[in-house]
Amino acid sequence: MNTEESYSKSSSSFIHSSTVVNNADPIAPLTNTKSPELTSDDEKKDNIEVQEKRLEEYDDEPESISSVPLTNFDEGVVGWDSVDDPENPQNWSTSKKWRTMGLVSFSTFLLPLASTIFAPGVSLIAEEFNVRSTTVESLMVSIFIFGFGWGPLLLHAPVCELYGRKISVLMSNIFFALFMLGCAFSKDVGTFFTCRFLGGLLGCASVVVGGGVISDMFTREAMGRASAVYTTGPLIGPVVGPIIGGFMAQNAGWRWIFRFLVIAGFGSCLCFYLFVQETNHHNLLRQKAKRLRKQLDRPDLVSVLDKRNRRTPVMVFVFGFTRPLALLFTNPIAFALGLYMGISFAYLYIFLTTISTVFQDIYHFRTGVTGLAYLGLGMGLQTALFTIGWTNDQLVRWLTRRNNGVREPEFRLYPLYIACVALPGAMFWYGWAVQTRAHWFAVVASMFPLGIGMVSSSFPIETYLIEIFAPYGLSASATAAGNCFRMTTGAFFPLVAPSLFSRLDYGWGCSLLGFLALGVCGSMSVGLIHFGKQLRLKCPPTV
Repeated sequence: MNTEESYSKSSSSFIHSSTVVNNADPIAPLTNTKSPELTSDDEKKDNIEVQEKRLEEYDDEPESISSVPLTNFDEGVVGWDSVDDPENPQNWSTSKKWRTMGLVSFSTFLLPLASTIFAPGVSLIAEEFNVRSTTVESLMVSIFIFGFGWGPLLLHAPVCELYGRKISVLMSNIFFALFMLGCAFSKDVGTFFTCRFLGGLLGCASVVVGGGVISDMFTREAMGRASAVYTTGPLIGPVVGPIIGGFMAQNAGWRWIFRFLVIAGFGSCLCFYLFVQETNHHNLLRQKAKRLRKQLDRPDLVSVLDKRNRRTPVMVFVFGFTRPLALLFTNPIAFALGLYMGISFAYLYIFLTTISTVFQDIYHFRTGVTGLAYLGLGMGLQTALFTIGWTNDQLVRWLTRRNNGVREPEFRLYPLYIACVALPGAMFWYGWAVQTRAHWFAVVASMFPLGIGMVSSSFPIETYLIEIFAPYGLSASATAAGNCFRMTTGAFFPLVAPSLFSRLDYGWGCSLLGFLALGVCGSMSVGLIHFGKQLRLKCPPTV
């Protein structure tokens, strides 16, 4: 039996799955079609049982948009050899999946770390560059966040689709390290701002790749724990950064902070190159088709996903930019959850950019010790991650049993009840503790509920977006849209904080923000948990 015959024998059946509209989002099969080429009734029965088992996992999702067959040489298309093909990332070993997930999460951790690592040392930079404006000092921190909010839309999502997730993250980490090197040797504030912005813009591929990697490798039932690992980086990074940066700025100077980031960036590149394999189904099947064209002398063979998605590179870049924005502003669920994450991240970065000023000017902490003030936030994040993050899958199963075995994606959102209380509570506590000059421990402790609220909002929202938009091939677009929204608010809200607090002081300024969060987040939590299904079915994505 020759090579082509062996492939044909093992790959003669067809199955249906959602078409991957955004090539970053392969998903599992949804429906089945009987193959005319099965050779026995037993084979037919086995194939149908496999398809029905997969269909049960997606019984509450929309019907598939079009069919994606397995490898079929008669039609000249190359796909997976079977539903259990070991080359399919969803069939990788558990250790391989978690190794990949861990390194992607580390890259994602590095970016938020870089956004705040020098926050305690901002005054040192301002003094050297003769900066007198508190708004400019806040912008030194937040301009990086603005860069990696828009980078996925403008660049990384299209590059990921055209060339794969691995090369996208590798090149991104190289650019990140190079621009951090520019910050380390900058001679004026203009150069510093430029390198900070470009480092965020070009170095943020892992932010958009993470959601796609999760949908590449994990089934819907296993997404909860994978999302918990992935969201750890963006949440813990901004807290760990100032703790490291405070002592480093005090003892070695602020420039060594950026040299440290250069070392970490290139180290991440090396680990990613050595230990991570490509997970993007499109690129894997494209490489497989190229290999089989040579082996079988079949120049007509093409990846089934390339055959169904014929788009030029220009179209890929246009769609990569426009689709997340269109989804954000045309789908009410995407917009509501993007706004929710925007508020939570805006408040996070208001804390992060004002803590140094509060503890250095009011409590007279030294630069290094100021970084330790972020521990309250870190403890809140860790507590929530080990409770809410790691038990979300169990919560969904428990709610499913209570719902007579019917599983709804909205079960993921129940932790929002905690977030809509914790976020405004943290603002009230922080503002009045500072204004009344309470003991410094009261100010540190006020950050604990903020950490609880961040995990209780970001983690279930990320998982929910991936789950409900994956059947449409839009999970990467949904996460990119949410990331753009939250990072933009996180970048610009801290710029208004100095003016707000100078007019209303910390007590009433934070109270205003607390009442805003209580009204907006509270109403959205109740509405989406109880009426999200009706809204989801009534307003499917149209992009």
